[in-house]
Amino acid sequence: MIIDRIDHLVLTVSDISTTIRFYEEVLGFSAVTFKQNRK
Repeated sequence: MIIDRIDHLVLTVSDISTTIRFYEEVLGFSAVTFKQNRK
């Protein structure tokens, strides 16, 4: 089986701002905000 994409990923982290910055700046991902300010 070959994985060709990931639809979504849920992580529990201690510092959301640092985590988002890492995923955006280092890995080129985009943060998506859901209802109730969930990212």
